[in-house]
Formats: sequence, C-alpha cells, structure tokens
Amino acid sequence: MNRNARITPEGVKVIPVGTNLNLKNFPWATIALLFTNWIIFIPFSGNFYWIDFWISQYLFSVPGDQYPWQLITGMFFHADLLHILGNSLFLLVFGPSVEDKLGWKDYLFLYFLTGISANLIHGMMYGFFVREELFIPSLGASGAISGVMGVYLYRCYYSKIKLMIDLFLPFRIKLPAFIILPLWFARDFMGGIDSIRGIGQNVAFWAHVGGFVAGFGACRYLHYEIQARREKLEFVAQTSLQQYGGYGEGIEATKKLLESDPENPELHLNLARAESRSWSSPKGREHYEKAIKLLLEKDPEKAAEVYIEYWKKYFSILEPSYQVRLSLLLSKMSNVNLAVQSLQTLVDSGRPLDIYMEQAHLNLAKIYDQGLGRADLAQHVYEKFLKKFPGSKHRGFVEKMLHSNQKGVNS
Repeated sequence: MNRNARITPEGVKVIPVGTNLNLKNFPWATIALLFTNWIIFIPFSGNFYWIDFWISQYLFSVPGDQYPWQLITGMFFHADLLHILGNSLFLLVFGPSVEDKLGWKDYLFLYFLTGISANLIHGMMYGFFVREELFIPSLGASGAISGVMGVYLYRCYYSKIKLMIDLFLPFRIKLPAFIILPLWFARDFMGGIDSIRGIGQNVAFWAHVGGFVAGFGACRYLHYEIQARREKLEFVAQTSLQQYGGYGEGIEATKKLLESDPENPELHLNLARAESRSWSSPKGREHYEKAIKLLLEKDPEKAAEVYIEYWKKYFSILEPSYQVRLSLLLSKMSNVNLAVQSLQTLVDSGRPLDIYMEQAHLNLAKIYDQGLGRADLAQHVYEKFLKKFPGSKHRGFVEKMLHSNQKGVNS
C-alpha cells in the first residue's frame, strides 16, 4: 500500500519541534484538524489492513478509481500510529503560525486546497510513470501538511525552525526556514524520482511535492509577499528591540513600518523606548509625544500611563491642549502629584495665553483646593488667573472662589 504517510521517512534523525514565532491567537483550526484526525484514527487503529471493504473503497484516495470526495476523506485516514504521530507533529509545528498569519478561514481553505492538489498530483504522476500502482490507496494528511509548509516558507521565510537532531545524543538547534524547508522539499522530490525509477519507500512523495508546490504557488497567486515583507519587519522590530544591545536593526525595521502606518501609536512607542534606552534623545522624545497624542484618541488610560513613563525620562510637558487632558486623566487615576506637577509646569511655561492655558489654571487651582486641601495654593493660582486673563468669561467664577477661599482662611 502506498501511503501518504509521514513527512519524514523512517531513519531520519532530524525532527522539527517548534519555531521562534510567537502567536497572537490560539490556533483553534489546527487543533480541530488534529482532533478530527485522531477521532477518525482511533476506531480503526487495530484493524487497518482488515478494514471494511466499503471504507477502503469509498473513503480512501485511490488514484485509478477516484470518487471526488475521496480527495478530502482520504486526508483524514492514517496507516498506523507512527504515521499519525508524524503528521500531528508537523501540523503542530507549522500549522499554528500559518493560521495566525492567514486567519482560520483562509488557513482551512488552503489546507484543503493543497491537500486536494497533493492527491491529484500524486495520481497524475503515478498515472504517467507508475501505472501498476494506480489502484493502491494513498491516505493521510501529509499532502495538506506539506501545503501548510509551503505557505509557511512563503509567509514566514524569515523565521527559524527548532530542530531535534539525534546522533549519538539528542540536541537542539535552530535553522532558518528558508534553508531547512527547501531541503525537506528537495528530499521529497528526490524520493518522488526514486519512486518513478521503481525504488519504492512506501511513501507518497509526489503528494508531498504537490502539496508543497500548491501551498507556495497559492501564496504567489494571492500576492502574500506584501504581508510577508511587513510581517518580517514586525518580527525583526519585536525581537530586536527586546535585546539589551544590537537593536539597531529593530529601530530600522520600525521606521520602515512607520512609513506605511505613520499613525500607529504602538510603533511610535516602541521606537521611543528604543531611542531613549541609553539616554534621553530628541528623537525618543518626539516619538513619545506622538504616541501619547495618538493614544489620547484611542486609549486615554494608556496615554496617561505612557505619559508617566515619558515624564520620568524627560520631565517635560506637551502642548496645552494635550497636557490639560492628560492632567485630568492623571488626577482621575489618583496620580494627583504628577497632575499638579505637569499643570504647574504648564502654567509657569510662558506659553501663549489661550483657552487651554485658562483651563490649565482652573484645573490646577481645583486640584490644589479639592485634591490636596491646599486652599492657599489654589488662591495663589486664582490670583494669577485674574492678572493673566482679565477678560475671561470665567472671571466671575474665579472671583467667587477667591472670596470663598479668603473667608475660609480668615475664619
């Protein structure tokens, strides 16, 4: 029986055990595929060679006597425990990252598309070159998983694959995906050539080759290279900026990302932290301020948190229109001291006297009076307000507050 079996034939001592990519979402579709494979495998695990005739006739993929649905159903049957374990391992290593990049709908579409393509190419090659085996069933998820590997190579070529190598003692290494995956493809291709020459290994290598080519080719047809390039920049930026040293590559990657997404506050924040890591640089300050302004519109509480970080590094304020909002947020978050410090700095900054500076004085006096219980400091701010804004519409309110505070002090 020609099996669409393990991607690695027996005797190979190199086993993938993971990648260096982090997932943003849980791989529900991959887990569902694994669960389905095992649910179908378990009832038939003890009697594969004596299985009921109708199952092998109507559910296995038989190239020379193919029903259309067999192109799919054959993907969920496996020959033995090692067969399904091997496929499960490879699907767990490569499937989650591909699902994470594509989303579960596109992932499942390409999984079945490449699995069907793998079975068709396997049948076509055997029809041309190994006709005597056309009626031998082939089965297993290897073709679809090879398709997932082709998609992985296209979308995640910049990543590294963690490998377990068993020589005398097992050890782990990381190799770039653009090196190890083409080597696996080349090995399957040579295995397919051997099968044409009559050197059988009981493995449907042309299904592996067909699935891989279908996955890679689908990515080219769908123009996934745009997303792949951006994902590479995001990966480099994320991993490099976390390093203690040598993070210049991450800074450059983040700058390139900003070229296409200049209003992304997280990119500005990441760049601000990187530029300010060793010293308080003007570039770091500029990106902090940009991040805070953008976050004020999207996530005000985070904007206040980032401002606290910014203040500790630069002891500086933003333009009055932003600083007034930030100070109110800080006061609501019970960070009254920083709210007062930033407002006091703004009030004493000598900036043009506009409606935002009026609000800054009023807010500062209110926090002194109600937040800190310092009526004397509030009175001082109100007096400044009357001198700076003699024509303000709030003049009557300020005079009333001054009179009230003076009575409180005298009593």
